[in-house]
Amino acid sequence: MMKDIFLMGLDALRSHKIRTLLTLMGIIIGISSVIMVSTAGTSVQSFVEEKWNIFDPTGMVVGTGVATDPPKLSFNQVVFTNNDIQKIQNLPHVKDAAPVGIVVIRKISVRDSFLKWRSAPGSTLYASSSILLDVLNLKLISGRIFQEGKNEVVITESTALIFGKDKPLKLNDFIYLSRIDGRLLKAQIVGILKEAGDESIINQFMSASIIGPVDPYYSNYIGSNAGGILHRVTAYGLLYVTATDKNNVENARNEIIDYLNSGISDAKKYKDTRYDFVVITQEYIISKIEQVMGVINMLITVIALISLGVGGIGIANIMFATVTERTREIGTMMAIGAKRRYILQLFLYQSIVIGLIGGLLGCILGASGSAFVVQVLNNYLQELGGGGFAGTITLIYPLEWFGISVVFGIVVGIAAGVLPARKAAKMDPVVALRYS
Repeated sequence: MMKDIFLMGLDALRSHKIRTLLTLMGIIIGISSVIMVSTAGTSVQSFVEEKWNIFDPTGMVVGTGVATDPPKLSFNQVVFTNNDIQKIQNLPHVKDAAPVGIVVIRKISVRDSFLKWRSAPGSTLYASSSILLDVLNLKLISGRIFQEGKNEVVITESTALIFGKDKPLKLNDFIYLSRIDGRLLKAQIVGILKEAGDESIINQFMSASIIGPVDPYYSNYIGSNAGGILHRVTAYGLLYVTATDKNNVENARNEIIDYLNSGISDAKKYKDTRYDFVVITQEYIISKIEQVMGVINMLITVIALISLGVGGIGIANIMFATVTERTREIGTMMAIGAKRRYILQLFLYQSIVIGLIGGLLGCILGASGSAFVVQVLNNYLQELGGGGFAGTITLIYPLEWFGISVVFGIVVGIAAGVLPARKAAKMDPVVALRYS
């Protein structure tokens, strides 16, 4: 009996192909919209998080600026002394602390012979400690790390090729770095850093192509006016710090802020009173990105759900119209013994079938449309170019939304078919037979 009722429902839908198709389109468009929005949102969110995967999850940047939400870093304050670095490194939940001294290099030169030189445009030398490599997840593919107090540097693979692939810089080569003030710094290459396949935005912005020790590349390069003319102090504008583990990042952050604002901090004495101490963690950045992406996804999903609602109204409309058109048929079925629950099931099955078919087709269309949308976004990124837009958005399907969409389609079908089905089931057979 159930099979017969189901087949009768399918026959009724086939007899009104255009109306059924238009109703299905409402469900299909709504569900495919939800799938495409959720897939594009998940894929883009993963891409953005990867691009902003700045450093080790336990890492944080310490500087000065404005402690708003979000915080704003200022790069013109040079206030952190070696004493501050040592005190921060000794805090309970801090594992390592590394200074960052930025040395602008005008050009890089190598000597081919006594009077013959080759030169290439320079970049930026970051004077720090070996801790910096750990914080930024930089790996050596050959050689070793530099030693403090020696004229040694490590360079990236791309920097090793600045004079061409046929004349690469190699381990133990000597290079000469021309600072913007004209001073020439001699450096021996002791390590080659692996080039990240898909660098983060910050790593590309920093362009850490050459890294060397603070002494001699920074301590002799610039003192800090923090100590005044008569008492020059080597100081830094930024510190990179790592916590003991991921669970203690917030504890380490609070300890650093408390120390820097205390009376024993050199940085507090040298800092401009208009600025605050700012500590930015990777978790904070990712959380803000997730908030923004969450709001965008919610807004677009609401729009897609409205489409589903319109599809539900379409199902209700076709069911009511079907009940009216088939009034006489309903009377005949009831006159020959069809029970009211069979009439109710007949119309409910029609609604469920529309919702189920619409849900499945919507998922298929949504999956295909998502792949197309992500491909369009990748093409657009390639046209934009630039470090911040390098890489490819990976297509990530949120599988839970496929299940939700199919269930939602069925639920919409049931909800939209209940009233028409009840209307049909409650008809008086005599009145129905007299209907023309």
